[in-house]
Amino acid sequence: METIIEYIRDPSLISPNFFIIWQVLRVIFLSISAFFVGLLVFLFFVSDYKNYRFIENYSEFRKAKPKMGVKMEENWSEIIKQAKSEKEADRKMAVIEADDIINDVLSQLGYGGDTLPEKLERLNEEIIPNLNEIKEAHKKRKEISYDPNKELSSQDAVNLVSVYEKVFKDLQII
Repeated sequence: METIIEYIRDPSLISPNFFIIWQVLRVIFLSISAFFVGLLVFLFFVSDYKNYRFIENYSEFRKAKPKMGVKMEENWSEIIKQAKSEKEADRKMAVIEADDIINDVLSQLGYGGDTLPEKLERLNEEIIPNLNEIKEAHKKRKEISYDPNKELSSQDAVNLVSVYEKVFKDLQII
């Protein structure tokens, strides 16, 4: 074993032409490696990957709430106006739209499930403090959707929409 180590260490045992080629190749490969390491560090700081991978996950862990990159497309003030409407159809529509929005938002956040109740089962009260209220609001929304004779007062519509609004505020969407 010692003779092998001596052979590797002793340049006089290696042909001079091979030793020169070896030194040149070593410099070339070290330069290429340094270039790619520098490029990797540059791209890491220029891209948003570090924000996505590390900073957002750390802030979610620290606050126990997801950091949102989701914005609602619908105009929330319009839904609130519909909830206060004199027409019962508008009030029902406001509750249905608010429920649909929360379903879409939870899908965008990556909470899997085909239906809103399945998505809500994956959440806990640290993420959405009024989780039970939102489950009840969804049940009332289903009643409104499936029973056309179900009455919805203006006060009930405003209360239901405010439950959804609290969730959006907790998730930092509005």
